[in-house]
Amino acid sequence: MKTVVVFDTEDPKGMEATYKIIDHLSQQYLSRRLSQSNSVSYRKIKFIKMLREYGRLVEEGKITPGLRDTKEYADEIFERDANRWGE
Repeated sequence: MKTVVVFDTEDPKGMEATYKIIDHLSQQYLSRRLSQSNSVSYRKIKFIKMLREYGRLVEEGKITPGLRDTKEYADEIFERDANRWGE
């Protein structure tokens, strides 16, 4: 497969889209990402669902609302979603 991607420096949104496309192709065909950053992004609804899940776990007494449990919950979510693309 051959793909040609244009990186137009006069189009900021296009540059961002090009970067995401190349990162996706790199992950798919080279089994590695362009950037090994530790960031993930979520759409608003998905983020709200995560907050509701955390609240439910607190209400059930499975975790506490303390900083340590909150961090551990966030770490689990980030680790699970770190390799996903395009959500």
